[in-house]
Amino acid sequence: MSLAHLARHASVASVLAAARSQRPPLILPEPFDHEGVRVICYPGDAMHPVRERALPGPTRLHYRDRRFTPEEGFDALFD
Repeated sequence: MSLAHLARHASVASVLAAARSQRPPLILPEPFDHEGVRVICYPGDAMHPVRERALPGPTRLHYRDRRFTPEEGFDALFD
């Protein structure tokens, strides 16, 4: 998810400027099972106790094919 976040920036200078403008986000993943599938949700997801998003991107990853992936797939992260 960190790489998906960094991919939104066009340059290192942009990343550094964004990092200087805010406190580091606190990521508190919450695991749960949904219809027999292991899921991890992040702040901002309806199933997470913290309502405010910590990072852009998907708020929920599903365990499929031995890895956690966004519902929309990885390609959707970089569009």
